[in-house]
Amino acid sequence: MRVRLLGTAAGGGFPQWNCRCANCVAARQNRLTPLAQCSLAFSPSGRNWYLVNATPDVTQQFAQWSELHPQSGIRSSPVEGVILTDGELDHVLGLLHLREASRWTLYAAPPVAEMIENDLRLMPALRRYADVRVQPLVPETPLYLADGPARVEVRLVPTGSHLPRYLSRTAPQTPPAVGGLLLTDMTSGRRLAYAPCVGELSDALRDHLNGADVILFDGTFWSDDELRRLGAGGQTATAMGHVPVGGPAGSACWLSNLSARTKLYVHINNTNPLLDRHSPERASIRALGLEVATDGWTLTV
Repeated sequence: MRVRLLGTAAGGGFPQWNCRCANCVAARQNRLTPLAQCSLAFSPSGRNWYLVNATPDVTQQFAQWSELHPQSGIRSSPVEGVILTDGELDHVLGLLHLREASRWTLYAAPPVAEMIENDLRLMPALRRYADVRVQPLVPETPLYLADGPARVEVRLVPTGSHLPRYLSRTAPQTPPAVGGLLLTDMTSGRRLAYAPCVGELSDALRDHLNGADVILFDGTFWSDDELRRLGAGGQTATAMGHVPVGGPAGSACWLSNLSARTKLYVHINNTNPLLDRHSPERASIRALGLEVATDGWTLTV
């Protein structure tokens, strides 16, 4: 299985277009590296690819990496489908950019499919342009994606219950509407975990991640009151469905005790001091055996 991180920033990207925090100013002055919004692509064999979440940056992300370019004919794409971990806008708005593709499959938990079908009304609009098949992704139930003899097992595991703000109702929580993916190469047996939105550090999640060789984990905020302290918003990290990285109850200490050889943070908000590789916060996670992922990071599992 081949894996490519197409973006590592949280919603809005980095720098965020309307933000003047210290990090965004530094990025505009070329002192910090700009980042696209968080998404991952994987392929069982390197030929056919699957996208995990579709951000507003999706077409620029496709253009940047040759394995995602058209491979045959006048119009084509090696991307066979899109897998959603949740229904947040920064993870689904890019679906509309895929309207030029004639046929592909969307994999989503039933509550997520319902959100973008009936609340966001995204799927009815998209179907006027493309033949999109929706396949339910049931938590804890394996889905097998094959490309010739190569196969990848995809398993959705619950990571939280935070709902998008665009909802006008209370969505059903069975199965949960926020999850992470466990991707297992069926030949090598190696496993990668991708969890960009984690609202609770549960024992069940620990058990799932303990079997992974590589973990790409929610690093949205360093502290729970990060936005409030900067005057950039009123909600806490936990209220927005993200366990903060720092502090005694943060994800850094929790992750450091897991057995994976590689543990990287993704989905980094533009305000997070981890974006500065020289910050004390970055040094503190390195001391725990953790690091921040970068756009374009690639791995063969």
